[in-house]
Amino acid sequence: MALLLLWITKTQIFVHSKILISEKGISFKLKSTSFLYRRTEFFSGWENVTSVTEMFDNHNGGYFYQIAFKNPDFVANFSPLKNHEIEADRFFSELQYYQESYNIAHQLPISRKLNPSNSFS
Repeated sequence: MALLLLWITKTQIFVHSKILISEKGISFKLKSTSFLYRRTEFFSGWENVTSVTEMFDNHNGGYFYQIAFKNPDFVANFSPLKNHEIEADRFFSELQYYQESYNIAHQLPISRKLNPSNSFS
């Protein structure tokens, strides 16, 4: 019974939300309350995002987007509204852009960022 309830909450219950993404991170706010979710607003900086994935939904025949967070450790699934596929593609592209930009900026060694090359006199 518990597994069935978990499956229903993860795959069958949809809550409308407003999502904002920027160079600082991602935030979402539930447009309606739900007994399943303790928080109605959430913000995360890109350092807290583990992965951004586009997934195919075999049950509904469309795509949805998964964002995995480190702390708190959870995965949020975002499904586009019907007839809004273009906006959904743009949303996923922006997610990838911001996450990749954050990862690239933080993979460079600090000394390379701060010290100019001594190859020119």
